[in-house]
Amino acid sequence: MRAAALVLAVLYGSAWAADGKATTAYAHLLDDKRDEIVRSEFVPTEEQPVGEVRLIRRGQAVVMQTVLHTALLKRVVAEIRKKELASWPPERKGHGDAQEYIDAITTAQQRIQERYRQREDRGDRRQKMLIEFILSGRASIVAISEPELEEKSGHMRVISRRSIAILELSRTYVRGGIYEIAWDALRLDRKESRKLLEPMLPPESPSSREP
Repeated sequence: MRAAALVLAVLYGSAWAADGKATTAYAHLLDDKRDEIVRSEFVPTEEQPVGEVRLIRRGQAVVMQTVLHTALLKRVVAEIRKKELASWPPERKGHGDAQEYIDAITTAQQRIQERYRQREDRGDRRQKMLIEFILSGRASIVAISEPELEEKSGHMRVISRRSIAILELSRTYVRGGIYEIAWDALRLDRKESRKLLEPMLPPESPSSREP
């Protein structure tokens, strides 16, 4: 794994406490108190959802958030892996980032499953994972966590999160990943996605003006 990727392997407790640098660098990017949901879709269908994908404005950042809440988390992660490998072949710039992301969500799923086996409440078989592709003027990260969720009007609201990994990946990959998810999960065609995303997305090159 290249040095540019910061992985916080935290199973118990908070990644914030485990790494002060992460707190300083990414607190504003993970603060969802004022999230504005631009578009959302249940995946794979509203009738049989395993989760929900949301395009979010978070301050000056754009977030493509995937909330998974399913008894089939291992299978869902395997499907994400298959789509990543298809979308980011070796000849495409960003392939290495995709491999890091695949490794991270695979490890996250294993840790979530381990915690699930130790649970006291045996009634709910669903496991939870939160994945966020976050692009701001200066940062391009993927954050993976285990969330606490609350159902509200048929949607799952994120109450809190136990951070598992934060990956510093290329802007090419994070921007491209946002588009890939828009095409797949939000069911937008190329024209619709450009019309929606381009006015929102920060520039492809990092901005020195963002605080």
